[in-house]
Amino acid sequence: MKNFNIFYLILFSLFSCAGTEERSDSLLNVFMVDAPADIDALWVELLGVEVYVSASEGGESSEPIFFPYQAGNQMVDIKQLIAGQEVLIGRGEVRTGSLTKLKLRLGDENYLIKDARRINLDLTESAREGLEVDFLFNLRPGISHDVYIDFDLLKSVKAPNDPLDSYELLPSLSAFSKANTGEISGAILPAREDAFLYAIQQNDTTTTGVNIRGTGQFLFRGLEGTYTIFVIPKNEDYIADTILSVIVQPQTVTQLGNITLRERD
Repeated sequence: MKNFNIFYLILFSLFSCAGTEERSDSLLNVFMVDAPADIDALWVELLGVEVYVSASEGGESSEPIFFPYQAGNQMVDIKQLIAGQEVLIGRGEVRTGSLTKLKLRLGDENYLIKDARRINLDLTESAREGLEVDFLFNLRPGISHDVYIDFDLLKSVKAPNDPLDSYELLPSLSAFSKANTGEISGAILPAREDAFLYAIQQNDTTTTGVNIRGTGQFLFRGLEGTYTIFVIPKNEDYIADTILSVIVQPQTVTQLGNITLRERD
């Protein structure tokens, strides 16, 4: 009797495994994170994201699937999305294949806050149709995948020659997955001090900032390879710092520990 039960247990396991392999859909979760700029806030009206999937790598993408942003309030302050903070834009099932493109959809109500003043931002005609990000990523059947859109504020918000006269919103986006990239984390001391941080690899620059809650923590995402880290304090009483040869591997977090800002003489 005992052997009989073991036989059926093995048979059930084989059928369960086969069912998982035969699934033709994947669950896709799309998040948004930010690289900061020298403004107080950037509010955007977030509608959702379109995803494009082809049956095979290099094949023609099917009609896009729209994942709506389902929060009660569609206004999101992108400036807050640093040091591990993120927002889930949308999620849903897609057919298994190759994710080839993401298209972020924004509404018409977009503005920044600078020195306590609101400045409305107009999207270009093409941007109203969606902000495209090319991103090739293979989806596996029966697996939940997390992908990220990085909204680089430093490159996206163009400051005017005459301060507070007029700003332009020219969104600069990139995409990555934790499955094939790594992270750099650490903290700036004194914790109350703010700073911009740059991770530079040849001609590619990734920016981030310290935690907005005053802990001094920072986090770079979507990296792979060897980087030089530049630390630029916003307080001119401190001097800039450089960290050479920081190696980042996929699915790992490279810890830099505490970086103490040095005061000027």
